[in-house]
Amino acid sequence: MLATALVAISPARADGVGIVVDGEGGPGTAEGLLVPGRGPTVSRSEAMAALRGVPSACTGTCDFVIYLRLPTSTERNERRYRIWIAGHGYDGLLVSDRTRVPGLVSIYDIKPTVEALRKGEKPPLTSRAEPNVQERLDALDARLDDVDDSRMGAGLVLAALMLAFALLARARRSTFWARASLLTVPVGLSTALALSALEVTEPATVVPVLAVVTAAVALVLARFTRNRFVFAAALLAIFPVYLVVLGISTETSSLAVIGPRPENGGRFYGFNNQLETLVLAPALLGAYLLGSRLLPAVGLLALVTVGASFAGADGGGVLVLLAGFLFLWLRLRGVPLTARNLALTGAAVVVLGLLLVGLDAAFGGESHVTRSIGSGPVQLAEDIGDRLVASAQGVVSTWHSALVVGLSIPVLVWVALRRPRYAALDALLVAIAVSLIVNDAPREVSGFGALSALALRFWHETDERLE
Repeated sequence: MLATALVAISPARADGVGIVVDGEGGPGTAEGLLVPGRGPTVSRSEAMAALRGVPSACTGTCDFVIYLRLPTSTERNERRYRIWIAGHGYDGLLVSDRTRVPGLVSIYDIKPTVEALRKGEKPPLTSRAEPNVQERLDALDARLDDVDDSRMGAGLVLAALMLAFALLARARRSTFWARASLLTVPVGLSTALALSALEVTEPATVVPVLAVVTAAVALVLARFTRNRFVFAAALLAIFPVYLVVLGISTETSSLAVIGPRPENGGRFYGFNNQLETLVLAPALLGAYLLGSRLLPAVGLLALVTVGASFAGADGGGVLVLLAGFLFLWLRLRGVPLTARNLALTGAAVVVLGLLLVGLDAAFGGESHVTRSIGSGPVQLAEDIGDRLVASAQGVVSTWHSALVVGLSIPVLVWVALRRPRYAALDALLVAIAVSLIVNDAPREVSGFGALSALALRFWHETDERLE
């Protein structure tokens, strides 16, 4: 297991930790691939800013030396640079708590590693034995390039299948096509995980295989899910699948063509905004089909999968799911949607979200969410402000982002204004609205949110009588 493979780092306080920028380590060092920043572009100044406050030299003899290479100018964030650490306990492959992908290191790992080594504490960057480090890193680098090249095609495949099946359901008033549209997401995500586990990475292979397998399996499942409980089980199966994958092999999810984006530092593991939005409809419709008595159990399964540090580690996703599930519970229980009840529900979402994150941290969980909240209210407020700014910038960052948001928002408004109203659909719309506020990816949230809302609306309009 990974835990037993990690090389122990000396707990003794280090007399000196040095940083050598644009240097190169030699024999007897641990090595990895460094992601020099976050987002689509990166610059040398941005990378150096992440190292601000870290001394570049030792006052005496260095017990540990970190060698790293950085970009020389502003460039697309699609290249990984080499990093080495020399010192007692460092040998083989670098392992990061932040990325959870062996061999992959974030620029933001370095400062806390230096601080931990100086205090004699366990650093976030450790190492593990690896018989052929160069071969492993070269293979990882090539796979990250392949995944990056495949992401847009994979996303378009999923979106096209959802929309095509939904439009067929609408045109033919067909419950079969409506179920196929809603099942596309859990089937597509499971297929992406399977391809990652099999290390199928070539874009020319992975995208067509994803399209064919997802379409075929979704259509087969749609034929055999006329029963309410079978349909709910098929929708909700994606949550235990992710729990197992994230618990056993985090990198399988990280290196799948749908999900986190470790290649550019956007999100290294767990659930990102795209995944979080995609699983909303399966979660809420599954809970709706099972009824209010089983809704708490379904909600707990989804929240643990998306929010727990050992799994999805998505704090925004916790708030989004809580909002959706609580609103669905109000609708199923027939609670009047007065201003007072809605305000109480909003307060409950915040309180329960903080409670769940606190429980996760109390049991040893650690993620960017627990670190942000643990840093105090000022840091938390700054992080929330940064997300709001990033979300606003994301709308106009590229022409296709503006196009997706510009097309998706009117679709969501159109769905929201149609009558009659349906509990699961209203809960989905509430969750999407919350997601647009607390998350920083308006294109993914609005785009896949609109497709999910259309699929769910057209399924309701077929007036399917489930057994």
